[in-house]
Amino acid sequence: MTDEEFENLKDELIWSGSKVAILSSTEQRFLESSMSYSRGKPIVTDAEFDALKAQLRATNSMVTQAGPRCSIRSKRVYSDAYPDYLKMTLLNLPGALLVLGFVFAIDDITGLEITQAIELPPPYSILFLWGLVFPTVYVLAVSITNAVLPDALILKAPCPNCGTSNQAYFGGIFNVAGNTRSAVIECSNCLADNEFDALRREVVIVKSAEEKQAAKAEMEAQAAALPPRKPRKAKE
Repeated sequence: MTDEEFENLKDELIWSGSKVAILSSTEQRFLESSMSYSRGKPIVTDAEFDALKAQLRATNSMVTQAGPRCSIRSKRVYSDAYPDYLKMTLLNLPGALLVLGFVFAIDDITGLEITQAIELPPPYSILFLWGLVFPTVYVLAVSITNAVLPDALILKAPCPNCGTSNQAYFGGIFNVAGNTRSAVIECSNCLADNEFDALRREVVIVKSAEEKQAAKAEMEAQAAALPPRKPRKAKE
């Protein structure tokens, strides 16, 4: 298309609220690298492209979002994984309830002084509530959650085999280290084993349901082929 047609298309996208027309320099470089690779003239190496893609996925950039697909380079079927912000927010709910219970206890011990401060005429009540109470509850709740679940991350992704949404948790519990880089989750629908990669934000099939069934049948056949064990003689 001509430059004028491109500018008109860009203006239409901006006025319609699309974020595609307003990209960062990193996103533009990623798109240029993708197009040059598809034309057979790559401008970056595979390692640089993967690092650029991982950087954008860490910020949940929309230019890297896509459904299940097959990689020509690695000959594998994979999907993109995204942070489940709703469930990650709900992780702070127990800490928030604990802090609120502590605030209510202090309010009761001090003779409802916190309640009286909240009931002050505006703008003092608004400043006290939104400037002190809520920020304090938020900071303390996040601190408690980070102490119990350090580096917590929940990723969700469609199964590359059937498209069913699955989740994986990364992080530790107290001082016990958990999954930090990869986790294998069985699909709730097709029972395929999917490996979540927290760094690359990808999900790949490591073993399909058919392969698992064939391996199980082979193990059962091998067990059936073994000679039966002789019963032990009872000691006289």
